[in-house]
Amino acid sequence: MQITASMVNELRTKTGVGMMQCKKALTETDGDLDKAVELLRKQGASVAAKRADKDAKEGRVFLVETPSKAVAFELSCETEPVSKNEDFIALSNLAIKAVLEQNIQSVEEMNAAVVDGIKVGDRLQDVLVKIQENISFRKLAVIKYGSNDIIGLYSHMGGKIGVMTRLAFDGTPADVAVLKAAAKDICMQAAAFAPVAVNNASVAPDTIEKEREIARAQIVNEGKTRPEFVDRQIEGRIAKVLKEMVLEDQEFFMTEKNPKKLSVKDYLSSVGTAQGLKSLAVVEFIRFERGN
Repeated sequence: MQITASMVNELRTKTGVGMMQCKKALTETDGDLDKAVELLRKQGASVAAKRADKDAKEGRVFLVETPSKAVAFELSCETEPVSKNEDFIALSNLAIKAVLEQNIQSVEEMNAAVVDGIKVGDRLQDVLVKIQENISFRKLAVIKYGSNDIIGLYSHMGGKIGVMTRLAFDGTPADVAVLKAAAKDICMQAAAFAPVAVNNASVAPDTIEKEREIARAQIVNEGKTRPEFVDRQIEGRIAKVLKEMVLEDQEFFMTEKNPKKLSVKDYLSSVGTAQGLKSLAVVEFIRFERGN
């Protein structure tokens, strides 16, 4: 069957793939448009397999808030210019709409979601075929919240880092906007200082054990070998490390708002007191960094 320019153009309009790829797909499917679309999508899977070993450390972290939850997801690609490509942006907008309209809880559910008759995973394959890069939803996380919670969102450097926090309060705030601003401030804190947990209790045991081994090696290398001295020094050094790793124990970084150099926990307590609350505390956060 003769493949005409109008057939190629129709397939190109439908898929966004280059003219030569469209012509080849139509040739291989004897001019059947639907089969050509299917072939290009299958080729997308082939491209993904071929590009799987390529680092996809560019892209962007997206943050979405709904009346009952906040969602962070990373859409990754290999090169920075692709993250600004109109097809990449259209794909991310489709994913955002899926989050707003559906109960998306995982990357798998994102790929399977259907929005306006379009399956997100199929659209991703279309973009992959067109751009010829390793593109994927790398990770996704959800924070659910209720009436006594405040959600904060912060995107740093155009989506290089994205942070969500949930603050819980007890009482009736004088100004909810103040709490919303405080939640965003804590997001900025987490973006800048990369805590690993909200509090000491939520630090992974293997993380503490690794730090304990490092501290022991440091002390021995310093020539201090008396067991009672080593044990005491280890616990002191672990306490110091945890103060840097744990969000609520970090010093709140905004000097103009925190002249007393309070910890995040004590700073939020002071904000809560000023708002007439019994308590105000950070209870959950998600920090995504592009490529990690």
